[in-house]
Amino acid sequence: MLVLRVILREVFDIGEVATFAEIGSVITGVTLILGFMLGGVLADYKESEKLPAVAAVALTSFYTTCSSGLALKEIDARSFRQRISEVGIAINSWCVGRISDEELWKRHSDLALLIVDVEKSGVATHYLSRLMVLNGELTGVLNRIAVIRNTSFVQSGYVLMSFLVLVLQVSLAVVSFPSTIMSWIAPSVLSLAYAYLLLLVKDLDNPFGHGTNDGQGSGADVDISPISIAVQNMIQ
Repeated sequence: MLVLRVILREVFDIGEVATFAEIGSVITGVTLILGFMLGGVLADYKESEKLPAVAAVALTSFYTTCSSGLALKEIDARSFRQRISEVGIAINSWCVGRISDEELWKRHSDLALLIVDVEKSGVATHYLSRLMVLNGELTGVLNRIAVIRNTSFVQSGYVLMSFLVLVLQVSLAVVSFPSTIMSWIAPSVLSLAYAYLLLLVKDLDNPFGHGTNDGQGSGADVDISPISIAVQNMIQ
């Protein structure tokens, strides 16, 4: 913003043509739209923080329930455990962006086939019912993660928010203050604050962006370690 202020003053000979009170309406408008967008993405973000743990619990419970039911029938469960582990690995790979949504659902569909194979093995009905419930819970969580990751919050709102922040940045470049020092410090601080909020809203909108930035993700991504830990425990 300081660079823009210098360019407007030195190159285009545009000085401080507006007072801080005069651009108050612009600041109010930008604050309102930023507050609306931030509130919306934070609601999804708070939900997203819980989803990896819910998925990990459902996956682990499916694994242990299947193993327990087969153990009561004294059936070798190694092949079943291997199939569940492979689904867990696929889920973990999907979370970090290594496989596509289509590939995830293709591998996840093996859980339904596994339940059929467990039934053919003569496992008790209550174990089968529990496996179907857990598979449904896991499917619901994965669908919710996919929706949050693939859908932006009010796309038109992002266009308006970006435009208003740009207008504010230009307005702050030509605003005047009674103090010469504050005429440089205050616009710079406000410009930095609103630019940060703009980037924060965009970053929080995808809390499952672990596969972005060449696999580095961002600091706003939620913790998916519960899924990784659950998969590691199944593999061991």
